[in-house]
Amino acid sequence: MYKDFFGITEAPFSIVPSARFLYLSDRHREALTHLLNSLTDGGGFGLLTGEVGTGKTTVLRGLIARLTQDTQVAVILNPALSAQELLASICDELGLTYPVEASYKVLTDTIYKHLLSNHSEGRQTLLLIDEAQHLMPEVLEQLRLLTNLETESRKLLKVVLIGQPELQQLLQQERLRQLAQRITSRYHLLALTEQEVCEYVHYRLRAVNCLFAVFDDQAIAVIVKRTQGIPRLINLVCDKAMQLAHQQSTQQVSKALMSRACDDVLSWHLPVGASTGAAPTTQQVRKDPGHPAPNTITQSLTVLTLGIAVALGGYWFAQQQGWLTVADDTVTTAQVLPSTAQPLANIQIKSEATLLEQAIAQSRSERDAMQTLYRLWGYDTSPSQANCTTSQRLYLSCYQDKSTNITASISGLTLINRPALISMNSEEFGRYFAVLYRYSREQVELLVGGQRIAVSHAWFARHWQGGYTLLWRPPLGDKTSIRFGQRGERVEWLNQQLSLLLGEPSATHNRFDQSVLDKLRRFQQSQSLSADGIAGPKTLMMIDAALNLPGPTLQPRES
Repeated sequence: MYKDFFGITEAPFSIVPSARFLYLSDRHREALTHLLNSLTDGGGFGLLTGEVGTGKTTVLRGLIARLTQDTQVAVILNPALSAQELLASICDELGLTYPVEASYKVLTDTIYKHLLSNHSEGRQTLLLIDEAQHLMPEVLEQLRLLTNLETESRKLLKVVLIGQPELQQLLQQERLRQLAQRITSRYHLLALTEQEVCEYVHYRLRAVNCLFAVFDDQAIAVIVKRTQGIPRLINLVCDKAMQLAHQQSTQQVSKALMSRACDDVLSWHLPVGASTGAAPTTQQVRKDPGHPAPNTITQSLTVLTLGIAVALGGYWFAQQQGWLTVADDTVTTAQVLPSTAQPLANIQIKSEATLLEQAIAQSRSERDAMQTLYRLWGYDTSPSQANCTTSQRLYLSCYQDKSTNITASISGLTLINRPALISMNSEEFGRYFAVLYRYSREQVELLVGGQRIAVSHAWFARHWQGGYTLLWRPPLGDKTSIRFGQRGERVEWLNQQLSLLLGEPSATHNRFDQSVLDKLRRFQQSQSLSADGIAGPKTLMMIDAALNLPGPTLQPRES
């Protein structure tokens, strides 16, 4: 590594959280103040949101460090749990014992007794949940029920939810309105300003007693532009730049070297809004979206996918080391991209044919491919959970098309616009499984055995067997068909979406009558579907695609 070269004992830009490198910008301090103040009032919930890598966990650690001894803290870092698992985790964090097969009632009573005991002793109980955008609605409702225990002036349990921006929208669901009303403190953490980026970089270097001015103003300007002020991305590009500087025997990172580091690192880590090419200004920082305005039912129900759709997908693809381009009949030489920690001298050059063979050799398991598909939706499942049954508890649904008509299959897939698990076969490789990741006029992109490969349409047609399995998120978590004569919120949702897509005015309407039927048939005809007037899974998926609802897509969304 470069530590000896720069005369330091620790890498200053490690992405592993460390109290030694705790840097609180004005926004971080403001967020921390909001959360601390929320713990002194009578409310039950505090909310902190921010884009990936903006430092939410940093604020969380700062909050814990500033709590007094009369506060008992329970921290949940992985909230992808059922309601019962969450209750058990809270008991574990609070040091409470319970039977192995404890019921909801036993777990809840155990927590309630402990809250009362803490209150009688003058102690406050605080529950912190990180990555809270992964909480399922029924789990959030269970959290609300836990906060029901209160005195005349305050709740006995305070809960702070920390998550990505999708969490704000998740909480706007109609069925979570009671919880949303209990949030007394909201704060949305934005990225660092240009000045704060400069301070952050130099603060990190000073923390390890670096004797060199490694990054000049021009290099800092590149960092600001390319990372959009996201601290985690700043760490990644600065660490890479210092590695490159070490390899070139210089203690100064030039503008060109910084640009090269950004190119190497950010190809799979592009921040939100990267196309703007500028970090937030001071004025932009002050526009706090932490208090969302009321939304229509369309916006409220759209958020079902937001909490888990893309976050882990981006992280997972950041780990992929290879990029292959497979031509029609010939294979050329390709270079495996090195990881950020791999010295350039150790790069191995392999032919694309070799890389493709290795990838396919690792893609014989359908469950492995299904794991990949789940990751695109934000879930890292175990092999035993990588099946269609698991989708039900995640408010997703499996859709399977067993057609062997490749033209019809690809036509349907591109309209639905979701990645899909597909079966591949050839005389050369035999049977294997892949995830259809991108589909464009120029090429087809597949995820095969941990590699992302680009192939021609002709190559794809020779290997694909037709048929596919995809994941989608049905409205209100119910995949059953919506039919004429039915009533309820799903009918209201359908009427709202059809009116929006057809450009018609819409009023609250929760009965599937002739007017809704006419709208549905017109939409089905416009999508070359059978105009049967039944909103079945395929029709619902087409509505999902037409509305550009959140989630991984086969084709880039139109701006």
